[in-house]
Amino acid sequence: MPISKPSKHRLLSAKMASYTVPLSVSAPSLLRAGNDRAFQKLVFDLFTISARIERVRVHFASKAGISGPQYSVLRAVASLQGNEGVAIGIVAEHLQVTSAFIAAQSSLLMQRGFLKKDEDISDRRISRLSLTVKGKQLVDEIVEGVRPINDIFFGQLERGEFNALSAIIAKLVDSSRDAIVQIASQDQQISLATRDKGA
Repeated sequence: MPISKPSKHRLLSAKMASYTVPLSVSAPSLLRAGNDRAFQKLVFDLFTISARIERVRVHFASKAGISGPQYSVLRAVASLQGNEGVAIGIVAEHLQVTSAFIAAQSSLLMQRGFLKKDEDISDRRISRLSLTVKGKQLVDEIVEGVRPINDIFFGQLERGEFNALSAIIAKLVDSSRDAIVQIASQDQQISLATRDKGA
């Protein structure tokens, strides 16, 4: 009696079962029953949320005729300017970017007539940004459109959940900065090693 050969499906299942994915985290607080599936799901959910937030930003920026980064700068200045304008460094810190980036983007917005820049009265080394009348009109139009979208996006959060999420995100902003510094250090080491080999 001929011996039947194992089906391709059974062979494929055997090969798949033989591989155990290494853990992507080792911190005990991030593991559940010894695996990182919950952590992986969180990361992928963050990818999804980030992409959708960016989609909202691009949508409203394009309606206003400006770029995504310019949209963020405009909204940040509107939020922070107060009565005296806001320093470029403060805007940069608020958006987690460099002062040079804010200077470049704000310059483009000034060319469009949405922002103005004045010297600080007490320290002429500091430039303060504020909205022009045209800029205020644009921000008013943007906010009218974005408000209902934000309510849909975030409105399901209870007050306590919103406060907790805000604190968690702020914590992740700090720790993610350290992670990026680590990656940059590794990239620099690889670059130096490659250069040394070439020499």
